[in-house]
Amino acid sequence: MLKVLLATEFVFLVIAAKDDGHAAPHWGYEGATGPQHWPDLFPDFCAGSSQSPIDLDDHSATLVTSTDAWALDKYAIVPPEMIIKNNGHTAQVEWTLTDINELPYISGGNLGSKYTFAQFHFHWGSVHTQGSEHTINGLQYPAELHLVHFKSKYETIGEAVLHEDGLAVLGIMLEISDVDNEHLTPIIAGLATVPHSGDQESLTTLFSLGSLLPEDTSSFYRYQGSLTTPTCNEVVTWTVFSHPITISETQLEAFRALLDEEEHHIEDNFRPVQHLNGRTLEKVQLE
Repeated sequence: MLKVLLATEFVFLVIAAKDDGHAAPHWGYEGATGPQHWPDLFPDFCAGSSQSPIDLDDHSATLVTSTDAWALDKYAIVPPEMIIKNNGHTAQVEWTLTDINELPYISGGNLGSKYTFAQFHFHWGSVHTQGSEHTINGLQYPAELHLVHFKSKYETIGEAVLHEDGLAVLGIMLEISDVDNEHLTPIIAGLATVPHSGDQESLTTLFSLGSLLPEDTSSFYRYQGSLTTPTCNEVVTWTVFSHPITISETQLEAFRALLDEEEHHIEDNFRPVQHLNGRTLEKVQLE
């Protein structure tokens, strides 16, 4: 059976490390290792011209209509086990299945290829007026969810990041609601079990990936960009849905309670928007 390495978005630090054995530089979201310094710390990619996130501006977007409906295979399946991790930068969830044929995948949606699910993670703010990485018409949401997929033909995420079409990420905005989002409840419960950087536990309540999607996935923004964390590899086909899902202030506080390597609260773990630099931004409407 074909096996796949389920790696984090931060696997790219391994790729960035030099053959002389020197570790990749430390990075964070403030101070001398913050986003403004990433182009100097990671010049191979973070200083590139096709960086993410960006402002998804309707005035700059090309309107596209398409009949290429989403195919979300196994997005309705509840896996036998899910792992939640605090990696010091974010909260991340993975399936434990290692057979690529048993993992969810996406196609359609004008992607042009099949992409296999690897993991999902979140970005959030210290207050609900900020937190998302992308902005939509200048509006920043309190949090953003990223579902990371790798191009299936490359078989592993490590191989996929070596190709400009290697990854496809689904971005979902979260907006504040007065009530808890019940679909996030299993994740919120899991956060309490991984308070410290490096913690990892199995989720008690399992759920399908489809439960995290907006009710309407027919409208989205599409552009070619990069990882939003070092080493900022420019290998991502970005899909950011126009419609958000909800999160309550209480649920956001559970994310803010997580601690990084220095035992500081993980907050404002978002990269500021980058310049479009002549790239094509599409706003796609599926019919």
